[in-house]
Amino acid sequence: MNRLTPLLLALAVLAAPLARGQFRSFSESPVEITGEHTNVVQGLFYADGNVVIRYGDASIFCDSAQYNPDTHDVLLMGNIRIYRDGRLFTGARAIYNVETKKLTAADFAADAFPFNVEANTLTSIGPNAYEVHDAIFTTSDNSKTDYHVAARGARIYAGDRIVLRDVTLYIGQTPVFWLPYLYQSLNKSEGFMIIPGYNTAFGAYARARATFPVGNDFPATVDVDFLEKRGVGLGISSRWKGVEGTEQTEWGRFQAYYINDQSTTLNTTSLARENVKPNRYRISLQDRTLLAEDLFWSVNINRLSDARFLQDFVPNQFRTDPNPDNMMSLEKWNEDYTLTLTGRYALNKVFDSTERLPELAFDGLTHPIFGDSGLYSVTEVSAGYFKRYFAKGSVFPAYSTFRGDAFFQINYPKTYFGWLSVNPKMGLRETYYQNSGTFDDVAIPNTTTLSDGTRVTANTVVPELFKAGSTIRTVFNTGVEGSFKLSRAYEQVQSRGWGLDGLLHVIQPYTDLSYVWTSKNPNSLLQFDRINPTTQRPPLDFPDFNSIDAIENWSIARLGVNNRFLTRRDNLTYDWLDWSAYVDVNIQRPHFEETFLSLPQAGVNYTGKTPIRGIVADPGTFSNVYNRINFQPYTWLHFALDGQFPILDKGFTEINSNFNFLINSDTSVLVGHSYIAGNPLFRNSDLVIGGVYRKLSDNWAISALDAYEFQPGYLESQRYTVHRDLSSWVASLGFGLINNGAGKQAFNLTLTFTLKDLPGVSVPFSFDPEQVLGTSKNQ
Repeated sequence: MNRLTPLLLALAVLAAPLARGQFRSFSESPVEITGEHTNVVQGLFYADGNVVIRYGDASIFCDSAQYNPDTHDVLLMGNIRIYRDGRLFTGARAIYNVETKKLTAADFAADAFPFNVEANTLTSIGPNAYEVHDAIFTTSDNSKTDYHVAARGARIYAGDRIVLRDVTLYIGQTPVFWLPYLYQSLNKSEGFMIIPGYNTAFGAYARARATFPVGNDFPATVDVDFLEKRGVGLGISSRWKGVEGTEQTEWGRFQAYYINDQSTTLNTTSLARENVKPNRYRISLQDRTLLAEDLFWSVNINRLSDARFLQDFVPNQFRTDPNPDNMMSLEKWNEDYTLTLTGRYALNKVFDSTERLPELAFDGLTHPIFGDSGLYSVTEVSAGYFKRYFAKGSVFPAYSTFRGDAFFQINYPKTYFGWLSVNPKMGLRETYYQNSGTFDDVAIPNTTTLSDGTRVTANTVVPELFKAGSTIRTVFNTGVEGSFKLSRAYEQVQSRGWGLDGLLHVIQPYTDLSYVWTSKNPNSLLQFDRINPTTQRPPLDFPDFNSIDAIENWSIARLGVNNRFLTRRDNLTYDWLDWSAYVDVNIQRPHFEETFLSLPQAGVNYTGKTPIRGIVADPGTFSNVYNRINFQPYTWLHFALDGQFPILDKGFTEINSNFNFLINSDTSVLVGHSYIAGNPLFRNSDLVIGGVYRKLSDNWAISALDAYEFQPGYLESQRYTVHRDLSSWVASLGFGLINNGAGKQAFNLTLTFTLKDLPGVSVPFSFDPEQVLGTSKNQ
């Protein structure tokens, strides 16, 4: 009876101009077949001429088809087009099962974004997975492809990866490279690359990188580097779960690199350095795992062979993080508190470091107390064993202590008169140190060798820690924040040139009064959570001020104002200009003194009388006036400035600004300026950066980026590049020159071929070593 139903239905529509058959399937969706001519023979449904088959999310078009309702197989012939899950398959002959979605085809083509694929045969091997034979892959959409990859066999996992066997790369119709196996992730940051080039630090180099799958969850990348001046380097890296910096809450990354360095004395900087052994390596592991809905496990491990590895091979990371962390933490959080168990170990003894073995911290988030009283509490409690190491070669001894810290603060935020916001606060902190002490100078009576191997001659003056036993420090803080807003609309302000359709000015004056009293001078406490040298003012309020061991007495009033200028744009409110400024009035100014507890550089001997300097180099009752401006009247025009000036008292000057301007669709300009003068902690600098990109035609463009240091006066870096559009590829030829200001220069030459649709697959020269070697932190 089940077979007669589709048969009778098919016969009933044979006389229609366009015949149609509809068949039941195992799912709720019927199989619908239409064609110019239809017939039913022994339970099989035949259709010819402009055949259309629809089932669920699949639409099939062909010249003729044969459908078996029992097996749900459709035999397709002639001009086949299958649309399913946003993908298109075309071919001459195929068998498609509408229930299992299994496809077997001959002389077929398909899209596996960003590639177009042609194959002699194609077979489904799973959901969105296919196996092809005698296939061609390319991203070129020209009638004659610029390039293509031919593979004897391949597996395509749509949206994820392609695995190819017996692979040949063709430029035009010329074979240029062969590999027995190639794994190509469809992630743009992964792929196969061959990278030749030249760099002053490495000489001529050549590198091969290949990515392959490890299991079904994540890829691994292997690097082999041939460096003329350095030797052969080997690296392996991998990512899993996600990528750091994305919205994903879980991610992981592993990197390892080794090289037997043949030029350990090669130094492209103007600074002296210690002896470096030839066996140089880096091992890095980062992982963040969600153990439960409210429980995170984080790992950050970085093992370096020497203090100069990053400086030599990964200079960009060295400039921002020369001493990478080594820690593990377990974090439990909810809407009321965060509980964190942290372990930090000095894995690299070549750097100054602070160990926490371990530290347990409880952070109670701001929440109301005493019902509807309007009072809010902030609580922080921590306890741990701390040890501070100094880099090998330093004459300062390590020190350690157990420290327990508890902080509790009450806030009473309230709005008066409907416009004045006031937030008084009062807090108390108690900190227990098992050990305390101060440094003083002593003379070594006899020539001796320190524990780290440093040879010290007789009568040499070295610092020594004089312990003072356990101590308890009490800190009391109080203060009040106040602010209000005023606004005024200027509807008559209309300017097409400046992108203004009315202007709303919102001004918010504010004040922050902060008073802190401590029972101990920080110079008598062992410093772990301390303030590092900076040009910026530290926070006034707790718990934002988290340098627990550096707390001093202070009375400070911070006076500031925020300005926002808003306009209408596309029926939305648009930030046209933001400007904020503030100044501190130091009724009692903290010094935040820093003791030099490590040698400034290799080869510099300690001369006694440990120097002390103020961390914040801004003396006087009135601080610098701080300004921050962000001006963006259009998306193609942006100006930002962050600066401070000694207008009311002594101080120093610092200005950081940048200007980006898209003149038209063919030309863009950028200018950056970094200036600092009169700060005893940092050398004077007046650096200007200028860049331009100019499109000359549909196929040619040029770009330049220069940096000039006016103090003492030299061209710090130059980069010039010519770009050529090659249809599917973009070729760039560039020249770079870097001058460190001490007579040393680094030269770079770059020639890059990059696929437009898959930037991870390229044949480039690179300016930056971390883009050349298997040590890239963005792998």
